[in-house]
Amino acid sequence: MKSIGNALLDAVTHLNIVRNLPKYFDEEEQRLAVQSIIIGVVVWAIVFSLKTAVHWLFETVLHFIENGPSPWLLFLPLLLGALIVAWLAKLRPSTLYYRDKADHIHELNDVEGDGLERAISLYYTSEPSFEQALTGQEGVEVRWELPTISLAIRKFLATLVTLGFGGSGGLEASVTLIGESVSAGLFKPRNLIVTDSQKLTVMARFWRWWQPNKTDHLQTAQLSGIAAAIAVLLGTPFAAAFFASEVMYRYRPVIEKLVYALISALVAFFLTDLVTEGHPVPFDIEFLYVPPSTWRYFAVLLLLGVCVSLVSQYFRRLRVSFEHGFYDRQPNIWRRHLLGAFVTGAIALTVHYITQYFGLTEHGLELVLGPGESVVNMAFAGELTIAVALIALVAKMIATLATITSGGSAGLLVPTLFFGTMVASALANVFGYEPMMLIVPAMVASLVSIANIPMAAIMFAVEAFGSVYMVPALFMMVIATILAHEQTIYRTQRETFENRQILPGVSVRRLAIPARWANRTLIDIDFRRRFDLNVIGLMDQRSENGRPRMRLGTASSTVLEEDDILVVLGRDDKLGELEAFFEVEYAKKKAEEGN
Repeated sequence: MKSIGNALLDAVTHLNIVRNLPKYFDEEEQRLAVQSIIIGVVVWAIVFSLKTAVHWLFETVLHFIENGPSPWLLFLPLLLGALIVAWLAKLRPSTLYYRDKADHIHELNDVEGDGLERAISLYYTSEPSFEQALTGQEGVEVRWELPTISLAIRKFLATLVTLGFGGSGGLEASVTLIGESVSAGLFKPRNLIVTDSQKLTVMARFWRWWQPNKTDHLQTAQLSGIAAAIAVLLGTPFAAAFFASEVMYRYRPVIEKLVYALISALVAFFLTDLVTEGHPVPFDIEFLYVPPSTWRYFAVLLLLGVCVSLVSQYFRRLRVSFEHGFYDRQPNIWRRHLLGAFVTGAIALTVHYITQYFGLTEHGLELVLGPGESVVNMAFAGELTIAVALIALVAKMIATLATITSGGSAGLLVPTLFFGTMVASALANVFGYEPMMLIVPAMVASLVSIANIPMAAIMFAVEAFGSVYMVPALFMMVIATILAHEQTIYRTQRETFENRQILPGVSVRRLAIPARWANRTLIDIDFRRRFDLNVIGLMDQRSENGRPRMRLGTASSTVLEEDDILVVLGRDDKLGELEAFFEVEYAKKKAEEGN
């Protein structure tokens, strides 16, 4: 009895673990958890409002056009929306940057185009980098020097008029920028009230606890804001958290940040579920069809994966051409936006008259204009013929690129799902499958081959349509990953940070010296005046272990030796001239050796 009593006493004593539970989480973890919850609530309120407003406005505008005297009226809202977005882009603009595959930095207006690219650029502004060291900036202050809440407001309005007035594109990319900007703005330094005795007020003490002072803390908040925004639209919190992590880090696992992103995504999901009465998924699914496990079905999936991958390759190339056509040939922002709206309207009118003439569908304008969810719902319901699906695929692709590359505020994620859905709808008619059996795997293939987010694609399929689609989704992920060859529509998306260009037009390069520079100094060569470049380091072979040694801040009087490598900083055009000079010297040396 005594042993039983002691055991019961120990059991009661160990109940203190519940009371002491907060002590098991340090202050940083408590703060991040509270921040994630608050971010989820705030971002949900903004994004849900935008989603509701966009769909209401688009349906109102579409009803006005369809019931008007002529479908040509669609140019009125399209051109008006383009003018408003151009005005918003010129209102307190800030410039962001992205790096292309050639390591060149390009400028982005913060409001125009695909918001996810802007969000990725802003996400990395607080990371230590060479350009920040050169400009005397570092840490989270760099992000707060750029717009936060004001950017979210301008992006909200730009997206509302772009998509609400009939522009072609998705909401997801825009809300990611809104989520990032709002989450950064929540922690932006504010003026605090201090008493006469210089003691911190309660608000000041709370703010000191609340405000992130490290890059890692700020990025956790930014990631949480993006995940919450995606969860509102897709209704899949786990996929939303993985989406946010994958677009920022590609293949690097970031489990700690993923947890807090998931908290924000769950908060946003539950709030959406509460308001929409259990219908947070953006697509209307009446019946859940279980896919077969036959060889014929997986052979069709293989063909589907190949088709979607080909579409993704074509789409990426077409995007480059459209961007060149709009940004390089139309530098005037007003003409560029108006031209994009005109092209979108012309495509919609063309589809409207073609589908009416051949009696294909009464929803010709919907195939092109707006976010496109209604057309995806039609595909799930089996209402699209092969001809309509193919027309919608081509027309939506051109219209979406015209809207976004001209500067319209929209995204490419929902169009990505749209493209895969149209391909699947056409093949479903050919092979006699229920459309859903091919559409769900096609969505996975699209997300992998176009957006390059494989884990988020799998989570989206399982959360939105059930575990019965796990095997087809995995199969499509493998096929699309092989065929996509690590391509992505997000040009700022990256896995590593190994770039030579450190500022727009400024780079650091390593160049092996010509043989005739051996035993000479930079002063002898008159390097600085002759080439208008700066040598910031030298890799030489004079170490004791025989390995190359890097010396930063090399003196101009250092004697160079053959095989030394100069680390040179300067403008790209001057670096190009220096490389051309070295090539001539190498050619001369080879010619001499040949003789």
